[in-house]
Amino acid sequence: MPSVLLVSSNGAGMGHLTRLLAYARRMPEGTRRHVLSLSQAVPVVGQEGISWEYLPSQGASGLRAASWRQLFAERVGEVLDRLDPDVLVFDGTHPYSGLDVALAAHPRTRAVWSRRGMWKQDRNEPQLEKAAWFDAVLEPGDLSAAADRGATAAVADGEVARVAPVTLVDPGDLQDRAAARQALGLPGDGPLALVSLGAGNINSTDDEVGAAAVALRERGIGVCVTAPDIADRAYTGDVHLVRHFPLSEHFAAFDYAVAAAGYNSFHESLRLGLPTLFVPNTRTSLDDQGARAEHAAHAGWAMSTPTLTGGLAGPLVDELVRRGSELAARARDADPGNGAAAAAAHILDVAGGAP
Repeated sequence: MPSVLLVSSNGAGMGHLTRLLAYARRMPEGTRRHVLSLSQAVPVVGQEGISWEYLPSQGASGLRAASWRQLFAERVGEVLDRLDPDVLVFDGTHPYSGLDVALAAHPRTRAVWSRRGMWKQDRNEPQLEKAAWFDAVLEPGDLSAAADRGATAAVADGEVARVAPVTLVDPGDLQDRAAARQALGLPGDGPLALVSLGAGNINSTDDEVGAAAVALRERGIGVCVTAPDIADRAYTGDVHLVRHFPLSEHFAAFDYAVAAAGYNSFHESLRLGLPTLFVPNTRTSLDDQGARAEHAAHAGWAMSTPTLTGGLAGPLVDELVRRGSELAARARDADPGNGAAAAAAHILDVAGGAP
């Protein structure tokens, strides 16, 4: 069976690592898989029965850029020496200098660049030249691809293998409502909403998280958050800390979601039928969450707003309660299916070309 080394960059969340696990889950039994990740969340890989190791990012290491690049090249080279994989898969939008050095020193190992689209316009274009480091480029699709104005959208189909949007979890993997709530330690009765907007202050309506929480609680909807510091600041009402990976397996526990529009959270919410109000994070350096969320709203799959502050949260939550189920049903009808299996097959096809 082939051997695969999965390398994830250090993004703002767990998107890169989760996408690699989506591929790994759909590889045939017996495929040797190993993860090398710059994400401090990498221990979750062990839950999948996959071996892993951690490589600190430049920021976590405290090293200067040049020193870290040398460390990165040496560490990747050591892993390639030790494992001799048929294929290396790097998921990220910025292949690190040093990866090319390590790959050039190990010509038997093929390489695939897994690269999502929806880059902000006129951003990151020089990175496309790094496709030359790889034997293939794989692009997990985006339900909002029609609104993509970034550099990757202009790349010809013959230069990249495009698959349907990728999620770790499929609709058939969802636990039912009662089991999901029990697994997360949530009340069995009453409506609940998942608020996934990153860091915030739940006690201030001048903050996106706080505005969402207040509006939901005023309408008798319990608030569920994933950040312990947010839950610890709660002083009234139903605020629950939910911790599980992958949380999307338990989406049936929630009646609604108020979420940012990063690749994973966006596609999980739409594909898994969770009525969602997106509040895109427009401060990202590259990911065009605004365009992604606006397209979903125009398509009638979800709601989108640039902010919940200034008194907007209440009416928007009312609309989510009123229209959420209808929007979620439209999103499910538009779902082209999960591209993870096709991506895994493509990766193994590339691996098959290793001498």
